[in-house]
Amino acid sequence: MCDHRQPAASGTDRLGNVALPRAAGGWLPALAAVTLFATPARAHGGPGITAGEVDAPTWLFLLAGGAVVAAALLLTSAVADRGLLAAYYGRRLSIPAGERLRERGDRVGGVVGLLGLAVVLAGGLAGPAEAARNVAVLLVWVLWWVGLAAGTYLVGDAWPAIDPFGRLAAALPTAGRRSLPGWGGRWPAVAGLLLLVWLEIVTGVSADPRQLVAVVAAYLAAALAGSLLFGRATWRRQLDPVAGVFELFGRVAPIQRTDDGLALTAPGAALARTDADATTRASEVGFVLALAWVTLFDGVVATPGWQSVAAPVVRAGLPGALTYFATILGGYGLLAGAYWLASAGARRLGGSYLSTSRVAAAFAPALVPLAAGYHFGHYLPYLLTQLPATVVVALDPLSPPSAPPVLGLPGWVGWIGPLAVLSGHLLAVWIAHVRAVELFTGSERSVRSGLPYVLVMTVYSIAALWALAQPTVQTPFV
Repeated sequence: MCDHRQPAASGTDRLGNVALPRAAGGWLPALAAVTLFATPARAHGGPGITAGEVDAPTWLFLLAGGAVVAAALLLTSAVADRGLLAAYYGRRLSIPAGERLRERGDRVGGVVGLLGLAVVLAGGLAGPAEAARNVAVLLVWVLWWVGLAAGTYLVGDAWPAIDPFGRLAAALPTAGRRSLPGWGGRWPAVAGLLLLVWLEIVTGVSADPRQLVAVVAAYLAAALAGSLLFGRATWRRQLDPVAGVFELFGRVAPIQRTDDGLALTAPGAALARTDADATTRASEVGFVLALAWVTLFDGVVATPGWQSVAAPVVRAGLPGALTYFATILGGYGLLAGAYWLASAGARRLGGSYLSTSRVAAAFAPALVPLAAGYHFGHYLPYLLTQLPATVVVALDPLSPPSAPPVLGLPGWVGWIGPLAVLSGHLLAVWIAHVRAVELFTGSERSVRSGLPYVLVMTVYSIAALWALAQPTVQTPFV
């Protein structure tokens, strides 16, 4: 989104998880360096995405990415010892005083979330109309969708503590609630996520404070109505696309919320330990695919390549909003079809008697690091350039300076994006390999069964690298 369940497994699905390279650790020094050495620049006319350019031919850029993809497959296939994988991913280190930390964090997060919601609603209505000077636009897109989302997959999921919509919904009466049909699963959340991203693309919600306030207010009304009719747990689990996104991103992180507080795990360990009920398995896979698709699509539509394809269609007479709506649904359908074909292929290559839907649910969590890696790579320049403006505007939201300060970034920052995408790919391939070793007998079958998924992941990663290599253009509002 501004740009912005877990399924898993089989009948033997208590994976004890496996080690992944801590790619995120390499990003922290880069972030620190950018913050220390970036030079100030004047703000541009609205908070658009500012992508770093990669000083290399696109073909060489993509070829290097393909080489890393191939190396990832070779390295992961060399580790096939079930005991080793289970022992590593099964480890969980409880954080001392984790329960107290979580309780305090929930209290502080609740205050921050409610205050932030109030500032967004008030600032969006009473603040300046210019996006780069409006506190609502900057808080939502810079601090929430970029900063908080990145912190979710790099550190841990704080959204359950911050979520102001859920806290307001919790104050509603609990009697007379209805129930959703069991087969519905998370399909309402899938539809909600696709709808939110479509609105972000075809309206001015990413740059018009008044439209943004309207969408936030509508989302609050939906949260209250959904919680009142079906209960807060049902709203959060089956209807709320935002909570679903943060939940999935949070399972990539090394810090996890537990019944006893907080725990330290291997990155991605929670993605390999989840299970999906048979009645909701397809919708769980559907939500993961929706997250992967909209994250990539939100960046692709801002490339000149996409504009050259979409513009003639719009000029031919098809409404722009309908064009984007058909594209987001059609692309989601293509990704879902490719994924289910890969699942059927993995089932055959692995010689498994498990159903295709169960195999699909087991491997779907491996796609989440792909979305996280692209999200980080695509939005990092935006976060770094707009963070000073966000702080300055937040200090005086009703009368901010005419040109809030932004940071000018050195050219090498453009390489952080590709590294983030490739790191997400490495983690995704590793998790898929863990799932294959758990589900299929024999090291050869385990390696073979993962090949269809690696193909899907490779196409996704190459598309993400291509999008990062393109200059960013403003998506025309329709």
